[in-house]
Amino acid sequence: MRDENAYHQRPRRRRAPRPVSGVGAVVLVGAVALGGCSSSPPGLVESADKKCDSITDRFTGDLAYGKTLGSDDLTKVSKRNTLIRDLRKDIKELPQPNSAADRAALNTWLDKLDTYAKELYTMHSVIQNLKPGMELLLAVSGNVVKDSAKEAGAAAKKAGLHSCSRVKRWEYLVPD
Repeated sequence: MRDENAYHQRPRRRRAPRPVSGVGAVVLVGAVALGGCSSSPPGLVESADKKCDSITDRFTGDLAYGKTLGSDDLTKVSKRNTLIRDLRKDIKELPQPNSAADRAALNTWLDKLDTYAKELYTMHSVIQNLKPGMELLLAVSGNVVKDSAKEAGAAAKKAGLHSCSRVKRWEYLVPD
């Protein structure tokens, strides 16, 4: 009987690498190029941008603020918050991008939208509880919301969304 430790396998002979033909090289380069391209599922960008265009139209139309923020704007702030939350929910339900980097960029944007909606809610609470002499608190809250919108716009741009990155008009106040 043989000792198992004494059994040796025959060493494998190394083969020389096969030369790649011109057609094979083109196919290989094409596959790498296509695999490296980040792409969102069909309709994600179009759907998000269409919804953002609609929100911008509402924010600058019937939900536009006046020259100042005040109790007259309570329903506008609430409706804005609802629109942003609905946008976030609708985009989360769409097919997600294939690449991890694109999914991360999209999730960052969705998180920034959530932060923006939370800041709108906070501003709504500030307006509700506004008392004389608290105008500075409202101005600070308005600026926090404005900054939050800018961050959402920057994140949308990184996620490859066009209309959703144009948020400057979301916090538009009528000039004097």
